[in-house]
Parts: sequence; structure tokens; C-alpha cells
Amino acid sequence: MQITQPIRVGVVGLGQRGLQHLKVLWTLQQEGVVHITALVDAHVDNLTEDKISRYVDGFRLGLIHTSTDFFQTLKSISLDAIYFAIPPSIHKGEIVSAAQAGIHIFAEKPMSLYLNEAMEMEQEIAVNGVIATVGFQQRYDSRYEATQQFLSDKKIVMISVIMNSTLEAHSVKHTHTEKQGGPANRIWTSNYQWSGSTVVEAGIHQTDLMRYWAGDIAWVEANYVDRDSSDIVDGGDNPYAYQVTFGFASGTIGNLILSRLRKVFYGDSYNSILWTHGHLKFESDGVAAYYYEGTYPPDQTPNREKIRHLLPLTDQRNATEEISRSFVHAIATGNRKVLRSTFSSGMNSLTAVLGANLSHQLNGQRIYLDQLLTAPEFESFRQK
Repeated sequence: MQITQPIRVGVVGLGQRGLQHLKVLWTLQQEGVVHITALVDAHVDNLTEDKISRYVDGFRLGLIHTSTDFFQTLKSISLDAIYFAIPPSIHKGEIVSAAQAGIHIFAEKPMSLYLNEAMEMEQEIAVNGVIATVGFQQRYDSRYEATQQFLSDKKIVMISVIMNSTLEAHSVKHTHTEKQGGPANRIWTSNYQWSGSTVVEAGIHQTDLMRYWAGDIAWVEANYVDRDSSDIVDGGDNPYAYQVTFGFASGTIGNLILSRLRKVFYGDSYNSILWTHGHLKFESDGVAAYYYEGTYPPDQTPNREKIRHLLPLTDQRNATEEISRSFVHAIATGNRKVLRSTFSSGMNSLTAVLGANLSHQLNGQRIYLDQLLTAPEFESFRQK
């Protein structure tokens, strides 16, 4: 990438995900593409060189500005772009203020647990003309990219994703939730109030991938199996299991099945995409599409080898690095088209998973997303 001036970037939130972004940005800084200018975290112990260098090889603070006060940093430090990687329940207007200052925005998912707050972010981003993307890095994974290309000329009829995982699956987080009324062990992703449910915190990735392949979601229905009060440890109260059905504007049906079980310590997954004349699966040796190409009807039923086609894949890339390179390229060139998920586009994924929560609360009622965003009857749900 040819740029005349390194892009001045800041990172807000140096927890697990923020450190992963910082690691990529450190690489890009060595290439002269960016200049890491400011680091902000609510907890001073997350801002030390010793702490950060344990996660970012070779990291040195040097003249990088560090602060626990985002708004003071925004006033005093000149930045071109900011990465926001803070828990979705504790936004305090940071993204809105950055947009109003004309700073480009990388927002980690989920952008908020509250639709009114997210819509305000979207509005200010649009009004101020800043470039903004959401951290749906899986769109940059070579397997999912190849899948999108293969399916682009096919009518998808159903997508099913099953993800079995454990309540302890996430590593200990860096946010001092124990000092903020949250989980004592800091694993805020297991707590409903902090994460907004597993569907919102984690399942939004699978939801967004479905959208990558099948387009926008029009409605959602959901039922969860809530956790017994006697089985809550360290604030880990997210439901045991989730079943979500998405209705796409294209007519495709999506099924998302998730679990967060305690004391299992094993997870697995299953993915299936059906189009009108075949199905596609993610297998151990690649992405396999099953379909028949010969004379129809055949003289005899073809065997598995005859109908199994492995999709050609590019070398597997670091998706976190690729999404950052795309974001930085968009800023350097002013070309938003290189972004596979703008903030505005990502709103459909966020609305769909928050709609799943509402559907569960309403005993599986079908929730139309356009109504969820505007109807007076859902105003209390949209509010923070």
C-alpha cells in the first residue's frame, strides 16, 4: 500500500480484542502504514509497556500517549482513526464523539446492546462522513470468502449453523468487572447484562456470515433455555442453549443453534448451506460442495466422490490483519468499497441478534427488523 503519510491511530480498550488489534497495528507501523499515537483504557494497569509487551512482541511505548480518559485524549491528541474494543454494555458516547470530530472508526462487535445508542452512532457517522467499519473479520477468512464467491450466482434456500461451546470458553478478560458490579472472574462474556446473551456477543459473527452469503435479514424468531439460578457461578448467567431462526429478504431461512454449557470443556460445530441443487459444508480438509453435473437423470446414482467438489482456497490469512489492512486502505484512498462491512451494513446483523433476545422475551414471537427499529411498541426495548 502506497501512502504519503502514516495514519495516526488510537486504540480504546486494551482487553483481549484490543490487544489483538494492537498487535496488527504494531506490524503495520513497522511497514510505515500507521503511527500508533494513543492508547486508552479505563484501567491504568492495562496501559503499561510490561503488560502490553506480553501480548505484542517487541512493543515499546515510546512517545505513545496513554490515558484512562478518552474524552480528554480526544481533545488533546490529533488522530485520524480510532479502534474501539470495549464491552458493548459500557459505551458512554465515545463513538459518537469521535464521529463528530471527523475521526474514522473501527468498532468492535457488538457495537452496543441498545438499538437507540447504535442508531445514534450510525447517524453521526453518516452526517460527518467518516469511514467506519465493524469487526466482522470472518468475512476476510479465505474459507468464507470462497464460499461467498461460489454461492454468488446460486439461490440459497437454507443455512444452518450449530456451535456447541462452554460457559468457560473465553479466557479471563482484562476489564475490571469485579469493581464495576460485574463478574468476579472478569469473564463478562458469560454474563447476560454485560454481553447481551451469547447470541449477541458471539453469535453475531455467525449471523453476519449468513448475511455475507445470503443478504440482509428481514425477521427473527428465537427461543432460549434459560440457566437455572442454582447454576450461576461468578456471574455466568447466560442461557444454556439458543435456537434462532432468521428470515432473509431473499427468502432464505437461517438456523443458528448455540450452547454455553458448564463443566463440559469441549466444543464442536456444524455448518450447512443449501442451495436449490446442492449443499455446502465446512470439513476438515476444506470447503466441500456437493452437487451433480452430469446428464440428468443419471443412469445410476452417483457416489460421494462424484458429487464432492472442494472449493479452491487462497492461502489462509490472518483475518484480523486483513480487516485492518482493508480499513487502513479505505482511509488512505477514500474508497469505502474495499470494506466488507461498513458500520451501516453491520446494523442489520446487530438488529437481528438483539431482535432474537426480544423474540425470546416474547415467547418466540416473530420480530420484523424494520418494525423493531421504528415501531413505538418496541421503544422501551430500544432504550439504554
